[in-house]
Amino acid sequence: MSLQNINKSKKIFLIGIGGCGVSAVGKILHQMGYDVSGSDSKESSNTIRMRDLGVKVYIQHEASHLRDIDLVVYSSAISKDNVEYKEAVARDIQIIKRAEMLSWIMDHFGKRIAVAGTHGKTTTTSMIAKILADGDLDPTYMIGGEANNVDGNARLGKGPYAVAEADESDGSFLELSPNISVVTNIEPDHMEYFGTIEKLNAVFDSFIDKTAKEGTLIIGIDSPQTYEIAKKTTLKTITYGINKESDFQPKNISFNSAGSKFEVFYKGKNIGEVALTVPGEQNIVNSLAAIIVGLEAGLSFQNIASYLFSFSGAKRRFQVVGDVGGVQIIDDYAHHPTEIKATLKAAKLCYGEDHRIIAVFQPHRYTRTLALANDFGEAFNDADLIFLTDVYSAGEAPIKNVNGRLIANEVEKHKDVIYVPRKEKIPDMMVKNLKKNDMVIIMGAGDINTIAKEIISRLKIRG
Repeated sequence: MSLQNINKSKKIFLIGIGGCGVSAVGKILHQMGYDVSGSDSKESSNTIRMRDLGVKVYIQHEASHLRDIDLVVYSSAISKDNVEYKEAVARDIQIIKRAEMLSWIMDHFGKRIAVAGTHGKTTTTSMIAKILADGDLDPTYMIGGEANNVDGNARLGKGPYAVAEADESDGSFLELSPNISVVTNIEPDHMEYFGTIEKLNAVFDSFIDKTAKEGTLIIGIDSPQTYEIAKKTTLKTITYGINKESDFQPKNISFNSAGSKFEVFYKGKNIGEVALTVPGEQNIVNSLAAIIVGLEAGLSFQNIASYLFSFSGAKRRFQVVGDVGGVQIIDDYAHHPTEIKATLKAAKLCYGEDHRIIAVFQPHRYTRTLALANDFGEAFNDADLIFLTDVYSAGEAPIKNVNGRLIANEVEKHKDVIYVPRKEKIPDMMVKNLKKNDMVIIMGAGDINTIAKEIISRLKIRG
């Protein structure tokens, strides 16, 4: 990693500053005292938040923005054809990836925690950040989403701990050198980058190899890939999960509309009870990873449990965005079949048979839609009514005959589904038939959440 002269840099420019990962890095750099500016193609909550901090943000990309800039940081979503990227090259300004800057920030701290995995990274990182903060350890953290209980998606602390969500989607987490690595699970995803399961597993192996030799691996072993990793690694390893071979396992689980309760067993011994106000078995498992980190940091189980009880989740993770006339509108980031299953199962377990569950899903990326179409087929079995719309491209070029209908065809083998290519038409079709105790769960990593406000508005008008 070429980071010579970075300490001498005064003005740092971030291309793609509206992205969750880049804005988190930008916020930390700003709090470290650097003169930070950046650009993005569109306004967002992150660009507004950065402006509120005093960061100069441009909503377009122009070469002139790089006047007097010492260092450029760019998101993995940014093409090297970007006008600002090309200008930095032409002017011989040092250019580094977001992950390289994240690593540079992390290296300032003695205790570096990186949270990786296919699912649950944002929630697990948020839980860890809250536990360490509530435990007066004053952590630094950078989260790939916005958490409710900590200061947005990033904060510069004065304590020894730095916690970061580690993105595997393009292999960029290999830039990090943690001494505590958390791996939640490993499943096929981002196969447009990895190509094969073997390469996916190899990249995670390399990530774990980046952990300091005297460090610790905290790994969920409910997925076959992580189970195998846990058996072969030479690192100090602590396992967790529903799997009965886990060091930390939840037992005597109960669900209700407030969330869940369970007892935590460590190597067969009951160490205490935890109550969560976020729904679903997946969050029980996520909390186990956070509990282990808290215990490794020297906090008591009782205190950790109390910190988790007041954890209210991360934005776009089973987030209640409206409740009109007894109709709840939920926004959720689920975009992989496993995540969809977990979200709908959580709704069914916590709210029982009293609610009709209406799923609204927007596929994310053509490559994921093609690779996982069959898996999506059975992902919606806990929904009572299903709306599917077309693919959110996330900048990918279209693939012939790959669209939302491909998933709809698979889902129709198991459940009735309504396919609406234009998402803007869904509120009209849905609202007239909504009734008390209906739960509308809007899922996807694209812009499907924008229809939530329209549904809420129409419900209010309807009365």
